[in-house]
Amino acid sequence: MQAPILYKMEEKEVKKLFEVDLNVKTMVQLAMFMALTIVLGYVNKIIPEMPQGGTISIDIIAIFLCAYLMGTGYGVICGVGVAILQFALGIASYWGPWSVLLDYVLPLAVCGLAGLLKPTKIGSVPIYWGIIFAMFLKYISHFLSGAFLFAEYAPEGMNPIIYSLGYNLPYNLVTMILCMVVVPILCPRLKSVFHK
Repeated sequence: MQAPILYKMEEKEVKKLFEVDLNVKTMVQLAMFMALTIVLGYVNKIIPEMPQGGTISIDIIAIFLCAYLMGTGYGVICGVGVAILQFALGIASYWGPWSVLLDYVLPLAVCGLAGLLKPTKIGSVPIYWGIIFAMFLKYISHFLSGAFLFAEYAPEGMNPIIYSLGYNLPYNLVTMILCMVVVPILCPRLKSVFHK
């Protein structure tokens, strides 16, 4: 059985993308990326928020780096771990279980999926395609949250779906562009140090 990503892959290759070996070294590396994400989240506070929440997220750069340097499975674990840490540290606020899922867990977890499209050899899929893919999924999660959980914030007479599409686009688009600039610069430099 073959699964298409951007090209045909063998089932073994697909399983390898999500392969996780939790040992002392990988747990320390995961903790490092989670801590970096949290620290960047505090730095992120200097960036103004949208009126009903949402901001340019420099913190997810660390999750993208984790996905590219360690692998997709580790990237997803890092994203979910960061969501849990945000609640444990009192950084996150929520409005019910669906808000937790759509505003925190899914958007951060899907950033780890950027590793699905990581370059494996020279001339293969450019690094930014993984970022575009993950940011599209992140945008969809925020859109669903806005359209269905926060519909009452749409201006009177405006369809909440249309409002959510427009409201969540600017900060996600700027975040994506920022990540597409920073991650390809950092990733090759860290790769040589990271895999020693």
